[in-house]
Amino acid sequence: MFRIGVCDDEAYFRQDIEKRLEAYFKEKPFEPEIHIFEKGQALLEEAEKKPFDLVFLDIEMPDMDGITLGARLKTMFEETLLIYVTSYDAYVSHAFRLDAFQYLKKPLDDSFFQEEMDRALAQYALKKQKYNFEYNGVKMSVPITKIIYLESQRWSVIVHTEDENFKIVSKLGEEEKRLTAHGFIRIHQSYLLNMQYIEKFLSDRVFLKGQKEPLPVSRKYKDAAKRAHLSYQSKVGI
Repeated sequence: MFRIGVCDDEAYFRQDIEKRLEAYFKEKPFEPEIHIFEKGQALLEEAEKKPFDLVFLDIEMPDMDGITLGARLKTMFEETLLIYVTSYDAYVSHAFRLDAFQYLKKPLDDSFFQEEMDRALAQYALKKQKYNFEYNGVKMSVPITKIIYLESQRWSVIVHTEDENFKIVSKLGEEEKRLTAHGFIRIHQSYLLNMQYIEKFLSDRVFLKGQKEPLPVSRKYKDAAKRAHLSYQSKVGI
């Protein structure tokens, strides 16, 4: 069940998004559960019962603006995807400081709405996928989206995640085959990283979110890695 919340103080736009969602999901394998709200507090109370996978937020609302509402949602449920809907471009920078998934301009464009819903579903599916491995003789799995990068170390690979690190018996090339389709790129003989964590890609190093030290980029992998990253940005960026 793909759980969606829509919050807008204007009835027309609430109904417009609801109709678009209903039409979109008629030809999709996902079953949506759509909840419509006029006020932000009501959405928050429902989210506390069960988190939303995706939330559409109007930015200008009388009881609680969308930026404040989005910040509270992200604090409670980091994985909730936020799509801001507004008539004013001035709010874009504020929205993306909250790691917003996308920003849609009113009135909504049909093709762009469908493209962003396709992208949201792809992101949702990715979050459900697990990376399976054996650690100290125990079979384990972590969400692929939690993996920041993998590091080659002699006859083993260190899997660096948001929560902890795991040392597994493998070769980085083998893990690259498993993870390339999930947005990972090789930047060095010793490093394979998750592009969703890239903060800044320079010619000789990459800065990653949540990491103090950058990772080196070798001449051998630089061009291919930059092309892959640009392609990734074009798909997930604004």
